[in-house]
Amino acid sequence: MGALSLPAMRHMARKIRILAIATNNWCSVGQFLSALIQVGFEVAVVCPSRSPIRHIKKLSAQYKYKSWRSRTSVLSAIADWSPNLLVCNDDVAVHALHDLHRQVGVEPQGSKSAGLLRLIEASLGDCRSFNTCRSKTGLIAVAQSLKIACPPTIVANTYVELEEHLGTLGYPAIIKLDQSWGGRGVRLARNDHELLGAALELSLPHDWPKSLKQVVARYLPDRWCPFFTQKLSIQHYIRGRSANRAVVCWDGRVLAGVSIEAIETDSEFGPTTLARTVDHAEMADVAEKIVASLKLSGFLGFDFVLDGANRAWFLEMNARVTPACHLRFEASSLPAALFFELTGEKPSVDVRQIPSDIVGIFPNRVSKETPHQYFDDVPEEEGAFLNACRSSRFFREIDWKVQFDRLASRLLRANRLNNILSEGSNDN
Repeated sequence: MGALSLPAMRHMARKIRILAIATNNWCSVGQFLSALIQVGFEVAVVCPSRSPIRHIKKLSAQYKYKSWRSRTSVLSAIADWSPNLLVCNDDVAVHALHDLHRQVGVEPQGSKSAGLLRLIEASLGDCRSFNTCRSKTGLIAVAQSLKIACPPTIVANTYVELEEHLGTLGYPAIIKLDQSWGGRGVRLARNDHELLGAALELSLPHDWPKSLKQVVARYLPDRWCPFFTQKLSIQHYIRGRSANRAVVCWDGRVLAGVSIEAIETDSEFGPTTLARTVDHAEMADVAEKIVASLKLSGFLGFDFVLDGANRAWFLEMNARVTPACHLRFEASSLPAALFFELTGEKPSVDVRQIPSDIVGIFPNRVSKETPHQYFDDVPEEEGAFLNACRSSRFFREIDWKVQFDRLASRLLRANRLNNILSEGSNDN
């Protein structure tokens, strides 16, 4: 099993092998995989059978990921491909590697299990940081210990604990569910009533559409779920612009990074659709401090909000590839920086340079009303991948969750209208 030391990788005759793990059909990692291949890595993927990333050119191998056989899918791909490093497309993949490391760590040690532990640690960093990396509240605690600017945060494990804080909270407030992603575990509350309603919503299964949670939570009795599935953190809402720093790191050192500021997002807490590159020393410093403290490796994303004074407030970290990880503006790309670190040589070819400081992030849509001139980061060179994205259920928005979301939104609007009409008739 292929985890090697840095000196060993620098003296390898063959190319360094990377296995990308994707547990869903997200398109965003596709250009990142193409970038890894361009700079000189050999890349294989384990992903669902309908994932568009299977169509990336020059993939060295493909393996099928089955959610009901998650561990077997990942282990089989690792055993057959013998990668030197692993990269994760999504949070479920990160958690799967954390869980696999923990499970293998308690099994009788053999050469295969020891090699697997080394591989995961080489890819993600110090195993003692794994629990912290998957916990929003844990990361905020680390940031606070490092004197990093964070919004004031309260943590609640139960509905009763949450009620104890009522009357002491400042509004508006952001409620976040630990071990959630994609904006699904985030809500904005403007008063105690909205806070308690958001807590009920977030106690429902993470993969349910947001509007379904709203409908169900509306008719649930209070205290129906006294314990939350994960910790809830309540943060003071910092008004400002969303920003992100994507980095590649090795053994606690940041090798390279790129910072962007969101001009548009696809929803209130959703992914960025239009971004501007920024040079922000505070964001870079925060990323370096957290990476060094947790001794992390791999590709990561750090989320911030920039206030009116342009101060960076740290919100959370994504311990995986993010949509900005393949972007190159002036310096070397993140994949090229990793290639240089592992081989001691600069790649002969790097990722294309973005010719504008404003970029439309693929595959998210930029609004037609935007006044900004921007470079549309569409991977025209990856024709098969692009066609697969455009024909996928994700890209055409015909996923059943989206359809239910629309239906539930109509039901909620109709219910609110009925309440207004009822109140009007009672007044008469």
